[in-house]
Amino acid sequence: MASTEPALTSLRVDKWLHHVRVFKTRTLAAAACNKSNVTIGGQAVKPAREVRCGDVIDVKRGELALVLKVLALPPARLGAPHVPACCENLTPPENYEKAAAARKDRELTAPKPHETAFKPSKKDLRDIREWLGRD
Repeated sequence: MASTEPALTSLRVDKWLHHVRVFKTRTLAAAACNKSNVTIGGQAVKPAREVRCGDVIDVKRGELALVLKVLALPPARLGAPHVPACCENLTPPENYEKAAAARKDRELTAPKPHETAFKPSKKDLRDIREWLGRD
């Protein structure tokens, strides 16, 4: 059975990023575009910018900078196994290494929950009461 839908020649960049599973929702994809985290040819794009097959899109997602080439324009969100048919990942391995190092640094420098909040001991409570002038 042949599809009656005409083949897409262009698609909004926020839709494409959502359809190929770069972002979980289209709203997140549009927000990334509005924050200038999505560029095409070095130029920041708005969510309504049309993409065509062959375009190379740079996406900054947290510490990771992805480089994706548009191979196809899916009409709806794809399942994960079908994504490679629609986009080619041109991201250099150094970008993944930088993102992993930044994530590790952030984890090492972030205070642990037990370091920021604690239950005061009886002695701490006595000291606090004394400092406040009670007792």
